[in-house]
Amino acid sequence: MTDQAVETYSGVGRLGVGSCAPCKLLWFDRSGSISLTPRAVLGLFQYIGTAAGAARTPLASTYRCPRCSDTLALTYDLQRSTRFTYWRCANDHGQLFTFNMFLREKNFIRSPTLAELNKLRETVRQISCSQCGGPIDLSEDTACTHCGAPIALIDPDGVAKAVHELTIGQQASISPATQEQTRIALSNAQLDAFLDQGPSDENESSHDLLAIGVAAIGAALGAMLLAR
Repeated sequence: MTDQAVETYSGVGRLGVGSCAPCKLLWFDRSGSISLTPRAVLGLFQYIGTAAGAARTPLASTYRCPRCSDTLALTYDLQRSTRFTYWRCANDHGQLFTFNMFLREKNFIRSPTLAELNKLRETVRQISCSQCGGPIDLSEDTACTHCGAPIALIDPDGVAKAVHELTIGQQASISPATQEQTRIALSNAQLDAFLDQGPSDENESSHDLLAIGVAAIGAALGAMLLAR
């Protein structure tokens, strides 16, 4: 594809963040992704949940900085044991993340267990890649054959940890039992959403597990935070 300028954004709060829902992209001024507070991270998680269902625009081969118009450099990074990529402005104006990679950087994504894969295969035969949109045959593949992205689910443990970090300043302490209840509730919300999709085949639209999971957990998360 030709160079594509990143210019279609709606502000997300006052975080120095821009977004393009059809492109599934987030722009962070300077090092904004690193300095986000737990509340801001959860707010963006919920935003991604509402935007994940928007019609997808294919990723461009290159992007330009919305501040200086220079071509952004594709960057490979490692945080603990989590590998992720993003586009970076050489003039330090900011960073561009796909929704998928932002969630991966924040440790909100994990690979499904064998039991989860088998459960999904009973109901959903084909899914779409959360990275490029290509079809993935669950009966044969564990990664996208087009871009190589592995099948991924939202990790309820990671989201529950972020909820704990947010609420720890509001309450003297949160018991391990309460943390576990949060994790189980988020996990069940995601699984129920997957199973509600029903089977898919070549004549039906396939399912994006990441989009379904983030929307379901985002809705459950909103109800939890509202009740606190």
